[in-house]
Amino acid sequence: MNWLRHTIIPMALLGAALPFFVRAAVQDDIANKNSQIEEIQRQIDQYQQQIDTIHSQAQTLQGEVNSLNAKVSQVTLELKSLNLSISKTTLEINTTQAGINEAEKDILKDQQVLGQYIRILYKNDQQSLTSILLKHETLSDFFGDLDSVKKTQDNLKLAIDNIQSLKTDLEDKKADLEDKKTELEQQQNLVEIEKRNLDSIKAQKDKLLKDTKGQESKFQELLKKSKTDIQRIQNEIYYLQQNGVTAEDAVKYGNLAAISTGIRPAFLIAELEVESGLGRNVGKCNRAEDPTAKSWRNIMNPRDFQPFLNITAALGLNPDTTAVSCPQYVNGRRYGWGGAMGPAQFIPSTWVGYATEVARLVGRTVANPWNIEDAFTAAAVKLARGGATGKTRAAEIAASKAYYSGNAKCSTAPCNSYANTVQRVAAQLEQSL
Repeated sequence: MNWLRHTIIPMALLGAALPFFVRAAVQDDIANKNSQIEEIQRQIDQYQQQIDTIHSQAQTLQGEVNSLNAKVSQVTLELKSLNLSISKTTLEINTTQAGINEAEKDILKDQQVLGQYIRILYKNDQQSLTSILLKHETLSDFFGDLDSVKKTQDNLKLAIDNIQSLKTDLEDKKADLEDKKTELEQQQNLVEIEKRNLDSIKAQKDKLLKDTKGQESKFQELLKKSKTDIQRIQNEIYYLQQNGVTAEDAVKYGNLAAISTGIRPAFLIAELEVESGLGRNVGKCNRAEDPTAKSWRNIMNPRDFQPFLNITAALGLNPDTTAVSCPQYVNGRRYGWGGAMGPAQFIPSTWVGYATEVARLVGRTVANPWNIEDAFTAAAVKLARGGATGKTRAAEIAASKAYYSGNAKCSTAPCNSYANTVQRVAAQLEQSL
């Protein structure tokens, strides 16, 4: 039994240092991209100051052209920042995936070690104390082997604890990976929104020059038109319309909800427009014609099960056929949860915190997340709680960031781009509402 005295080193310790230099290089690359993103954001802020300065002056044709040029440069930089962020997130995903692979290998190795210890203890349990004592010529040998058994038991406990720790770490890494892949999809969708913004601004500039033929007098005539037709609003709420909200309803319910909560109608509609553009597959799961794989029990976070049942029951709806959003997909693979409800895309557990106030504001006994007015009001309440009642750019930027990420002070490229995009859409809508 002297072979029991050899200590078996947990295998997780052997592999931990192997990829150190690779991980260090990746972390340096991520840090470098973060620095570039911060520098680009400073340039974006400078363009915003230029735009604000132009708008504070008397409106002239040249001033409007300069403002549009600054917006083009600003959005171009935001696209560059988003692409850097996408590259950074991809690196983080790869690093996290490598960590998951490493953790899974470590768990397997520690399980093998655990099996060895269990076999040793099992073998020892098959022998009586008397038979073990008779096998040894001296008491010192006997007690030495007893000490080895004790060490084996201690090592067994250590191996079990190590496996449990590795499994917890693995679960955390998998959750982090899921979050990052969802973030990556949102970033990619923000790129598409920003590209559309860029095309819109360029088209606006071309149309302005065409309509005025470079003449200041004709520009001033255009300024006298205080409102534009519904086509202008339709152009600005492209994504809302894709999800079944007409321009007329957006204006009507946007105004009602914004006024009742003390925020700008244009800001509210812009917020919902950008939200609709993030690719959440609004209402394309859990419908009567959908397969079981798209049912609410299969796509929704379990924490939302009971709130969803409570919401549908209160509204007299069938939970098995009431449309909700699908989970997000990246490269054909599912990540995250679905189950968000209606135009404002509240998940059931979140809706619960807004339902009472929404019902009071719209004058209904029970608020309905699938009703446009109620959905717009819920979004308005959330933005108002985030500080949008201040009606300043800074207040609305913070409210948008909180709506997007839960953190009003978020400074990542996606947060900044999201909030700035909302402001640009709101500025366009402001001229029309």
